[in-house]
Amino acid sequence: MKKYREEIRSHYQAFYTYGDPAHLIDHADSVCDLALHINKECNEHLVILAAYMHDMFNANNRPIHNELAYAYVLKAEDKFLKKLSEAEILEVAHAVLEHRASFKGEFYSPLSAIISSADRGLPDLDFIVRRSMKFNKGNAEDVYSHIRSKYGVKGYANYPKVYQEIFEKELALFRKLADELTLEKVLEIWKGR
Repeated sequence: MKKYREEIRSHYQAFYTYGDPAHLIDHADSVCDLALHINKECNEHLVILAAYMHDMFNANNRPIHNELAYAYVLKAEDKFLKKLSEAEILEVAHAVLEHRASFKGEFYSPLSAIISSADRGLPDLDFIVRRSMKFNKGNAEDVYSHIRSKYGVKGYANYPKVYQEIFEKELALFRKLADELTLEKVLEIWKGR
């Protein structure tokens, strides 16, 4: 499996070259690590493939990057996708389409829930603040607003059932801390990197 993952990473790495600092290849690495940890029922090859494809068009067009990746997978023109069955292509395509925190529909398959869960990352406020500050180029006010609106108890971030089950206590605390976040705390976390 290690060799397959290295081949996948190498093949899709170019898509992450010009991404923002929070969406480089290390983000795909983290998503893959967590997805493999969460996975209990999906083909590991598909988990790895979807993890490395989920943000492949983020640098091109962030608002619809998931739709662009979905269309790319459905074409099945690259060497890894050509090896998949039609059912596997649909699983991977939907996983990249449905990975965003704002996705509110029913997941196509367990693979979609796994990739979406892994893309949330661990429920760690310090990590999310640092990642958001990278993305927002150190704009603490934007990060403060973003974290509260996305990750707070009433935030728009969708947490798949599998994520909620694995991180139940941590997620409750994380969401509470996101609601209590202050601009001063954002700056304190960022300076303490």
